[in-house]
Amino acid sequence: MVLRIEAVFCMKKPTQPSTGNTHQTVIEINTGKSTQSIRTGFTDQRLTAYGGMAIWSAFLRKLKVREQLQSFLPQAPTSPYAYDPTDVALGLMGGILCVADKLSRVAYLRHDPAIAEVLGIEAVASQSTFSRFLNGFDEQASNALNGLHQWAMGPLPSLRESFTLDLDSWSLLHRDGHQEGICSGHTPIGLKPCHRPLIACLAEPKLVAGFWLRNGNAQCTDQAPEFVGQLLEDLPSHIRIGCVRADAGFYHEKVL
Repeated sequence: MVLRIEAVFCMKKPTQPSTGNTHQTVIEINTGKSTQSIRTGFTDQRLTAYGGMAIWSAFLRKLKVREQLQSFLPQAPTSPYAYDPTDVALGLMGGILCVADKLSRVAYLRHDPAIAEVLGIEAVASQSTFSRFLNGFDEQASNALNGLHQWAMGPLPSLRESFTLDLDSWSLLHRDGHQEGICSGHTPIGLKPCHRPLIACLAEPKLVAGFWLRNGNAQCTDQAPEFVGQLLEDLPSHIRIGCVRADAGFYHEKVL
């Protein structure tokens, strides 16, 4: 049996001229039962533990998500040194997919320069830049992002048997309670600082169709009729709804 293990090490400068072959040294280690070949090489390429993000990034480029973000983001920086808002948005999205649950942890990823290359952005922004970016979303700008959901539904086929629309109202807990709109509201664990979002999804493609963020002290049915009315009005014409499933937060005469 031959076990071959390849290890690639990152160097700032090559110690010898490039030969076109990344692997430069092969060390054979023999044991009593098998021969193990450990191939050790050097490369100038940046390495990252988040290389799998390249697949997601290529998927976004194929769908031209950057161009769509440019249409809906409200930020318009005037400084020539400011990051492109789409770069900030893609960096934030990438950080969330890398399991960063705070802005400071997303910003920590800027120490890994390969991530910016993988995402195709100038750099991952700092925590303060992310904060200013998110502060640029007032209620109108936030609702405008629903245009991204409408765009995402556009390429869906028109199902002969129609789609199923799921409506849900839920509690988004915030431990520190300092964000705008945070109020004490009903949650599964009692009165806690929270938001009370409304969300709609198409069940078959598992795709978000609409999202509204409400204050934490909103009652279950607050804004539910307006949310559903706006959602149905904005659905692409070829998306037909044959079944609606909703929780008690949508039990309202106008919704029915």
